[in-house]
Amino acid sequence: MNGKEIYQVWMNAWNKDISMLHDITDESCTVHQARTDGKDSNSIKGVEALKDVVESAKYYFENVKMSLIVQPIEERNYVSARWNFKGIYNGNMGEAKAEKGKLVSFDGTDIFRIENGKIKDYWVSSDVIDFMNQLELF
Repeated sequence: MNGKEIYQVWMNAWNKDISMLHDITDESCTVHQARTDGKDSNSIKGVEALKDVVESAKYYFENVKMSLIVQPIEERNYVSARWNFKGIYNGNMGEAKAEKGKLVSFDGTDIFRIENGKIKDYWVSSDVIDFMNQLELF
């Protein structure tokens, strides 16, 4: 499986079936992400680290839909894409002032380092300020 195919599985894991991550994740995969929940990116590795990214986001939203803005770009053992996240806020974020049921939409970029057909490293950068503004966090 090439990087672009791996990225499509990643999108399908968000939109359809998270169990697909087992097929594309190295057991020592590291997620490199500045987190708002205080978790350390090195505390969880492998498929559980990628599942945590998806499940953490879905905890606050219903009807989540990930779509591509820029199709995956692959060079050597790296693949990157620009995405859009849409979801209906479910009210689970105590400090947010946004009303339950609000549609939230923001963009981000992923970079995967692929080794032996599996995701070895994952860097995610998202438009957190836009996200926080929509949820009225400040």
